[in-house]
Amino acid sequence: MKTAKQLAQQGAAFRAVIDAHLPKPSPMIKISPDHTLIGHEVMWGGIWREPGLDTVLRSIATITAQCVNGHDFGLKHQVRVGLSLGISVHKIKAMFVELKFYAGVPASVFALLMAQQVIDERDEWKAQDTPLDLPWLDSLDEKMQRGRALRQKAWGEKADRELAQSITHELVPGAAEIVDSYLYGEIWQRSPLDVKERMVMLLSVLMCQQHFKQLKRHIGYALDAGLNQREICETFAQCGWYRGWPHVEDALEIAREVFTERKI
Repeated sequence: MKTAKQLAQQGAAFRAVIDAHLPKPSPMIKISPDHTLIGHEVMWGGIWREPGLDTVLRSIATITAQCVNGHDFGLKHQVRVGLSLGISVHKIKAMFVELKFYAGVPASVFALLMAQQVIDERDEWKAQDTPLDLPWLDSLDEKMQRGRALRQKAWGEKADRELAQSITHELVPGAAEIVDSYLYGEIWQRSPLDVKERMVMLLSVLMCQQHFKQLKRHIGYALDAGLNQREICETFAQCGWYRGWPHVEDALEIAREVFTERKI
């Protein structure tokens, strides 16, 4: 069991990597030293440094949670952290474009506005901020076909069948076809996110919004895409610090159901 001193040392070492890109110390240091101490030890020295999930993936989970939260301070702060850890500008923006389909338009637009303000703070980040020059397919049929191929490659044929036979395709088939065509056939094609990065983002947004039926399904997709049990559970623990710890216990209960059903 680590001591508080060890957690503080781990937190200080980690923050040394990112502090050069962060603004002056938070006013919370003066408002509530206890609040700051807990953050440094529990968050930066503890949860962020736990084994089982890559630091960049932890950053992606955190940025996603802050997108759902919609608070400018936390969102801008975590975009800075992500950029300082080496997440590209294109990946940051791609996250929010894809999250439009999961967190909604207002949350994604706000997140993009906050991200742009952060990107504009430093020349090296602005230099990465170039337009993506990829053509869009002309027809929904083409988008749908490409989307199904990408979905099968990432999640397998079972997942593709489940999504193609979902209740949205049954009751609102027109809307479902448009959404699926653009999400899987265009956004996935254009996105620089790799399979693990996307799955961590999706698990995070579904947990943070308490979409537990969808979360259970996507835990299965995450396993099929190559994430292990520890990575899935650590994703939930990471988000819990930013969205609230009760969300973690609910998500872990669902994860345990999936692990039990799969006998893993």
